Amino acid sequence: MLRRFTYCCVLAIAFLSVGAKSYAYPDDKTKPGDDKKSKAKKDDTTKLVICEEQLLNETPDSTLVLFPSHDLYSTWDTNVVHPYNFYESFKQDSVVLTLTQEGDGGFSMPFKGPVTSEFGWRRYRPHFGTDIDLETGDQVVAAFDGMVRIAKSCNGYGNCVILRHNNGLETVYGHLSEILVEPGQTVKAGTLIGLGGNTGRSYGSHLHFEIRYLGQALDAQDFIDFENGVLKKNDFVLHKSDVENKYDLRATHTRHKRDIGLARAEYKKYGKNGKGRFVKVRKGDTLAKIARRNKTTVKAICRKNGFKTSKKLKAGQRIRV
Repeated sequence: MLRRFTYCCVLAIAFLSVGAKSYAYPDDKTKPGDDKKSKAKKDDTTKLVICEEQLLNETPDSTLVLFPSHDLYSTWDTNVVHPYNFYESFKQDSVVLTLTQEGDGGFSMPFKGPVTSEFGWRRYRPHFGTDIDLETGDQVVAAFDGMVRIAKSCNGYGNCVILRHNNGLETVYGHLSEILVEPGQTVKAGTLIGLGGNTGRSYGSHLHFEIRYLGQALDAQDFIDFENGVLKKNDFVLHKSDVENKYDLRATHTRHKRDIGLARAEYKKYGKNGKGRFVKVRKGDTLAKIARRNKTTVKAICRKNGFKTSKKLKAGQRIRV
């Protein structure tokens, strides 16, 4: 009886050891033995050939490779308006920006109209663009050849289009009443991209136009002669020191103080009695629009004319500014 029990125990241990060996080698490549089935499976290269053919024939994603200035920008973001950090991205002391090249569409004024507000500090906040007077529905076109990165409503910009250009610049077109392009669409200079309007944080119809490089806003009037609708020069040298001295928040605040000095000089020119001068109201004008155009405030105009801030103006009317 004892011998039979011992013999059963030995068989059980042997069975368990064989099971352990099977569990230890679940992969056919490491399993003991060299049967035909496992060898055929090991030598099968069909899947490898298919994968190689797929890799050779696969077309790269154009949004990752073909967008303008892909060597300068690491992302192509169609949701965030300004996702870049200039000081982290701009490693050199200066860069030469060639605005147009032979064979491209050249330059087109986004809209030919008077400048109503310049780059700088305005109403206790920085103004990083140049405002161009227009009427709602006027056609707004691309300044340079490029690709649409943003085409949607963007908080203070209202309906906004942002174009990326081959030289690394981005141009911003804000307060549009209608957007006529889509993200990823390529456009030539002069292509219709939207209609002017008064959307977002805006007081009166106008185009808010910006030029940016790696997210840093630059003064568009350094590039463009807005009065004549042409580029001032084709090659623009951007120095890192220019950003610190002219374009960033601290620099625009210093410029604001200078503008206040000019405004005071203008005030003295027209006398201390505050009567100012007369201007004629244009079609579509509001008090805010007239104030921006004449470098004054709505409160000042209302005080000189005895108006309330809700006063509706008529075309042809003469008011003091």
